[in-house]
Amino acid sequence: MAETWLLEIAKGIGRLFLHPILYFSVLLALTAGYLRVKRERRDFHVRVNSLFHELRYLFPAGIIAGLIVSLLFVSIGMTIPFPIIAVIAIATFLLGLVGNARFLSPALTIGLTVLFVFIASYFSLDIPYFENTFKSIDSSFFMGAAILLGILIMTEGILMLKNGLKDVSPKLRQSRRGLTIGALQTKRLWLLPVFLFLPVGQISPPFEWWPVIHWGTDTYSLILVPILMGFQQQIQTTLPGNVVKRLGKQVLSLGIIVTAAASISFLLPDYIPVITAIIAIVGRLLIAYLHRVREGSALYYFTPRNSGIMVLDVLPGSPADKMGLIKGEIIQTCNNMKVRNKQELYEALLKNRAYCKLEVFDKNGEIRLVQRALYEGDHHELGILFIEKRDMQKSAKAV
Repeated sequence: MAETWLLEIAKGIGRLFLHPILYFSVLLALTAGYLRVKRERRDFHVRVNSLFHELRYLFPAGIIAGLIVSLLFVSIGMTIPFPIIAVIAIATFLLGLVGNARFLSPALTIGLTVLFVFIASYFSLDIPYFENTFKSIDSSFFMGAAILLGILIMTEGILMLKNGLKDVSPKLRQSRRGLTIGALQTKRLWLLPVFLFLPVGQISPPFEWWPVIHWGTDTYSLILVPILMGFQQQIQTTLPGNVVKRLGKQVLSLGIIVTAAASISFLLPDYIPVITAIIAIVGRLLIAYLHRVREGSALYYFTPRNSGIMVLDVLPGSPADKMGLIKGEIIQTCNNMKVRNKQELYEALLKNRAYCKLEVFDKNGEIRLVQRALYEGDHHELGILFIEKRDMQKSAKAV
C-alpha cells in the first residue's frame, strides 16, 4: 500500500506540470508586471518595481497555503471529479483574461463552476467536449466542491490579510472634477498547488475511518491541482493598510459562512451546494461593490497640499526608502527649508548635496525628523513619487 501511495503522489505531482493553469498563471503575472511598468512610466517616468515583481511573489505564499490546504483535504479524503476540475480551469482562464487578478477569487472561479455543473447535471445538458459527463456526477461530489469553495475563500481572506500589501503600485487618475489625483492599486496573484483525490484509481483507504466523509467511491487517485487566486483593488481615499485589512476580514467572514453552509449539505444534500455557491458569488461581488461605493463617495486622500508634499510612494532602495519614508506622509521641510512642490524640494536638496534632513508629518499627524547622508550614486532626487500642483492643474512628478 505504501508503494501505491508513493507512486500516486509522484503521478499527482507530475500532473501539475500538465495543467494549463500553471503556465497561464506565469503568463498572467508577467502581463500584470508589463502593464504596471507601462502605467508607472506613463504617470511618473519611472518604474517602481521590476517587470518580474508579480511573478516573484506568485509562488512563495501560495505554496505554503497550498500545502496547508492539501494536508486538510488529504486528511478528510476530499474527492472532486475531473470534469469539475476541468471547468474550474476554464473559469479561471476566462475570468483571468477578462479581469486579470480582479475576478480570480475562488468565490467566482469555483462558485460559478459549481453553479454551472449543477445546472448542467440537473437539466442533463449536452455540453461540447463534456458529452454525458455531468449527468453521471453524484450529488456527494457537489458537497465536496462546496466545502472546497468555502475553505478556499477563507484561504483567500487570510492571504489578503498576510500578503495583500506586498504589491501596491502608485497610479494617477482624474477626479470627478477633472483634476489629477493619486491612487494606490493593490494587486496580488497566488498560485496554490492543492492535492485532491479523483474518484477513480489505485489508492484504497489506508485506515478504516478514512475518508472522514464518504464521497460515494472506494478507490482514488491523487492530482495536484493549481488553484489561481487573485486580489486587486484601487484605493484613493485612505491608506491601503486600512482597506486591505477590512476587505481581508470581510472575505474571511464570507468563507466561514460559506463553509458552514456547505456543511449543512450533508444533512440536506439536494440544493444546498448550489445555494452555497450563490451565497459565495453574491457575497464576494457585494464586498467589491461596497468598497467601490465607499471609494467613490469619500474624500480623496492623495491630493496636492497647500503646505508640504504628500508622499504617494517611494522607489525601493532609494534614499527616501532608506530614510523610512512611507506612503501618506507629508514632507514639511527639507534641510530647514519649507517645501511645497518639486522645485522647492530640489532647491533645498542643492543646499546640502551631502546630507538630507526632512521634517515630515506621519499618518497620525505627528511630526518626526528623518535624516541621512547622501552618497555618490544615490538617486539624485531622493526617489519620492508625489502629486504636485502647478499652474492651476495637478500633475504627478517623480522626485
